Amino acid sequence: MADIDTILEKFDARCEEESPLTWIATVGDGEPHLAPVCFVKHLGDGKLLIASVFLRRTLKNIEEGSRVAMGISFMENGRDGYLVKGRAVVKRSGSLFEEFREEIKTITKGKRIPRSVILVKVKEVYSLKPRTGRKKIQ
Repeated sequence: MADIDTILEKFDARCEEESPLTWIATVGDGEPHLAPVCFVKHLGDGKLLIASVFLRRTLKNIEEGSRVAMGISFMENGRDGYLVKGRAVVKRSGSLFEEFREEIKTITKGKRIPRSVILVKVKEVYSLKPRTGRKKIQ
């Protein structure tokens, strides 16, 4: 079984065509909300960083205390993927924000400029690979 950070590395993406798409889910006002994200960075130590370009509702839900779930699906020796759950905070300043913001500006040649980033501390990891049996990894 892979360690958690090896799994979280699969979430790394910079909106390349060949990258799998990641989804983030939150809850606000009792309603679920799901949004695609394509600028995701694995930071190590069970943490993911997401650049927020168009995620207003997701940000609001996180700031109001929603937990988050993220899912990714890809083809790797057949259909595979992971679901992670955890807590998140929104950052609009600081080195994490500034460095990732500049990276995204450079990659997109200024077409996408994040206004904030979401720092996710992953607490649970599940396999989405089609099979019977236990799916929880951590």
